[in-house]
Amino acid sequence: MSPIHQGLSSLTLLDATSSISRAPSPQTPRECDIKLPIELWLEILSYTATPSIRAVTLTCSSLRWVAQPLLFKIFVVHLHTPTSQSSSNRRDSHPTNTRARLAALHYPHIVSAITEMRLIPSAPAALEPTRNQGPQSPLSADSDLVNTIFTALPSLVNLRRLVCHDVVFTKENLSALARLPHLKDLELQSCVTTCTPDEFPNFSKVPLEKLIFDYPYNSLDYFRNSRFLALFLQSRKLKRIFAGPANDILFAITETSPPPSLLSLEVPVSCVASPLFVQTLASCPSVQELSLYMAIGNTHLPPLEFLPPDVLPNLRSYRGPRTYAPWFTRDRDVTNVEFSLPARPNDLCTTLMALANEIESLSCKVDSLDATLLRTIHTTFPSLKHLAISGVAIDIDCLSSVLAIAKVHRGLTSIQISVQTGEPRLTNSWGATVAKMFLSRLTRAYPALQRAKLVYQPQVSAVWNRPSKKQQPAVVVDTSELRIEKQEELMQTNAIWDMLRFK
Repeated sequence: MSPIHQGLSSLTLLDATSSISRAPSPQTPRECDIKLPIELWLEILSYTATPSIRAVTLTCSSLRWVAQPLLFKIFVVHLHTPTSQSSSNRRDSHPTNTRARLAALHYPHIVSAITEMRLIPSAPAALEPTRNQGPQSPLSADSDLVNTIFTALPSLVNLRRLVCHDVVFTKENLSALARLPHLKDLELQSCVTTCTPDEFPNFSKVPLEKLIFDYPYNSLDYFRNSRFLALFLQSRKLKRIFAGPANDILFAITETSPPPSLLSLEVPVSCVASPLFVQTLASCPSVQELSLYMAIGNTHLPPLEFLPPDVLPNLRSYRGPRTYAPWFTRDRDVTNVEFSLPARPNDLCTTLMALANEIESLSCKVDSLDATLLRTIHTTFPSLKHLAISGVAIDIDCLSSVLAIAKVHRGLTSIQISVQTGEPRLTNSWGATVAKMFLSRLTRAYPALQRAKLVYQPQVSAVWNRPSKKQQPAVVVDTSELRIEKQEELMQTNAIWDMLRFK
């Protein structure tokens, strides 16, 4: 399909199927019926809202042929577990309706437009009832429906991303997965396999670049899960791995070393306590970004007593608890540091002074902001370009007093802070007024400042970019230079735990 499709918004299958069931799509459009070339129609429809696109599909067969693929760029299928079939009242989650929508996979012009497929449960997966306290396993989705989908999967020649929740992979399903020529992003949530390792297909030719692998704590089978995860490490183009909240990734990497292309690794903090942790990191010498996150329900930070200097020699970015930062930054050219857990200013100052690096980007969370912390940041990191401070919202008087005492930093070009506006319901005009007050002080303290983000509320912020024609330290902010952002509440997450972990 045309590259124009890449800019279109997604739509669930419920909104698009009715146009398929009314009349079959022709093999080719008749340009005498639609007058304009197809490329122009695609350009026009790319700026059209989804309900309008659906209305276009109902006008005539030729326009239906052109517009239908725009509704199926992201193909969502609601799977069913025994609990979700009885508890869900949604019309689109009925098994018969779901199978009827799969008729779209019989139309070549729609199949070639699908770039992402999501197999998600109709309701949160429940656990099988058990009388003992032994391990529990998630209820698997409709196996016949899953097999039908995976049978058609190799025909999706442009599929780039696949998301699977609660899917039991058979040998045939894994073989179909290994035949996807353009799959770059794979997300597996609570998925298992019935195959033995000797039945696994060759996955080395799949151009997979990003892998998200999530297992719940209460259904652990380290041996089988690690073998299953190791299968996808065969991809020679793998760049990013996000695994957890269990420690299966450690066992998988010790069995199958990831390719030299691996650049980013994200694992739970609990991995630090494993005796395989250092060995796993040593098997990933090309990693440049490391993230240690706190999984939901985990509040314990295991001690890190030793990290050889030859482990992660190419590390450039660290994200995780501040207590581990000195270990991962020592003898390494780390330029980006983000502390994911809140800290007191005094404790944070102690950690920052232990980082003997040319840090260019620093993000931290504090329970209060004082001049000592800001002065420590300025003096410890003269090469700092970006600073983000969250966890506490400051008012204009607090910021003025802190900046008056802290040493001016002449190299900082970007800053992000949370501010108090004094209004529970912020209007755009008042937000712009508050922003001007804060920016007048920030631009004096940071003469090279090019960008500032002031976070008013979790979903509201003001973004300012210095115009190229105004480079003088004293900047007069006008409305054309300020943008009030109201972010959507829909969270874009890498995995389930990303919605709950500390930001």
